[in-house]
Amino acid sequence: MAAGAPIESPDVLAQWLYRFGTVPRGIHLERDFGPDDDPMAVLGLTVGGSVRRLLESVYDASSLSGWYSFAHTRGEQHLAAACKLYVSPRPEALAGALPRLAKVLVQGDVRSFKIGRGLEGLLRPDKIVAYFDDRNHLDAVAHSLESALRGCPAQGVPFTAEAGADGLLSWGMDPPPVDAVTSWRAWVTKRLAVSLTARRGAPGEHVVAAVLDDLRGAGVDPEQWLPSAETFRDGSHD
Repeated sequence: MAAGAPIESPDVLAQWLYRFGTVPRGIHLERDFGPDDDPMAVLGLTVGGSVRRLLESVYDASSLSGWYSFAHTRGEQHLAAACKLYVSPRPEALAGALPRLAKVLVQGDVRSFKIGRGLEGLLRPDKIVAYFDDRNHLDAVAHSLESALRGCPAQGVPFTAEAGADGLLSWGMDPPPVDAVTSWRAWVTKRLAVSLTARRGAPGEHVVAAVLDDLRGAGVDPEQWLPSAETFRDGSHD
């Protein structure tokens, strides 16, 4: 789809790719969740809500642009993490999934995580992101979540590596910060967009194959969206 899109700007195409998989906003979701920050009340995340009380017994809560953040120490969410876990329930499944999710994150001693703010934040595929200092800890929490959330319908996060069996759980690894913080998916979609726009005019199937080869050259397996040990070395995260 991206190879055939009439988009000339790599930045615009990267944003299109990044937002791929977002659930369309519709009257039923607006009715169920409400406008602005009303969805937080539905999910029990407003001050005094049941899920919020559980989380605040362990975490400091803060509001960021587009996110509600929970961390053991205020500001910890800005520290570089070794890897990150995406949890992607369908919007209509969030109210039932979030209490179970919160319990696992607390029991698993997850250092910090964030939840999309407002209806737009909950429609995006990467609506819940947890941060870890090592992959073994991530895998252990993912295993617990897979059991706790069994049967939960998945939305799925494009350009991330599977951490479960059905798209509900996946993971990525952010590039090391240089001049600005860049997320894993922003890093991947930027490279895909630059490669795609550089090949405008070629047959679509050839473009896709060449773009995926470019990504392999940058150290990413485009079949499973896995980074390699060499991915961010020698300035390849620029």
